[in-house]
Amino acid sequence: MPATAQNLRDLHTLHQRARALRDRLSSGPRTLAARQAAQAARQADLDAARKSLQDAKVRTQKLEHGLKGIESKIDDLKVKLNQVKKNDEYKALQNQIAHDNNAKSKAEEDILVALEDVETRTAELARLEADVKRTAAEVAALQQQLDSQSTQHREQLRELEAAIKDAEAAIPDVHRDHYRRIVARYGADALAACEDNSCHGCYTAVTPQMINELMNGETLIFCLSCGRLLYLTEPEVSTTRRTGK
Repeated sequence: MPATAQNLRDLHTLHQRARALRDRLSSGPRTLAARQAAQAARQADLDAARKSLQDAKVRTQKLEHGLKGIESKIDDLKVKLNQVKKNDEYKALQNQIAHDNNAKSKAEEDILVALEDVETRTAELARLEADVKRTAAEVAALQQQLDSQSTQHREQLRELEAAIKDAEAAIPDVHRDHYRRIVARYGADALAACEDNSCHGCYTAVTPQMINELMNGETLIFCLSCGRLLYLTEPEVSTTRRTGK
């Protein structure tokens, strides 16, 4: 099979399609890993929120227990107040009761603040639980989608690689090593169109002699600057562009 411009265009297209499939196969796991990392971060936030809520409830219980202790102390002092006979002891108990009532008011205020904090943290926990549930469903769906697509893409890639191998039969033995080197270097961009007298791989001008040899199609032409295997664009495209000048 001769290495015509059409052969080389087709070979280039096959390389590009194979690269696109490889990119999909590699980008899928990266996307999944990123989503899983985000899910793990949300789960960590959820775990922290649960512990924070539990700590807030414990603090509230301690405050409520402290309030009961103050109330019990005040009740005891009131009993003693009715029993004392000395005026100085009576005043001392009154002062202590007043002091404890202030402590009681402060404890009640602290409990209200603590209860509001528990309520806020409970709402935040519910939001995080919903977020984690949604993210987990998204990750599971993505995993299923990637598993399904991976099988299909790998089969398509095997077919393309086989087609590339067949198309490479157009590369003469004398140029085979050079071709393999540029494929190893550039991958799917190992070939480049020659249009407007320049290589579209590196956009370096191509000599008139190289243009003539490309038109004759008797030998393969490699860019003198980047080494890519050159081929002419489709005739109708080139003709149209020359006519429009």
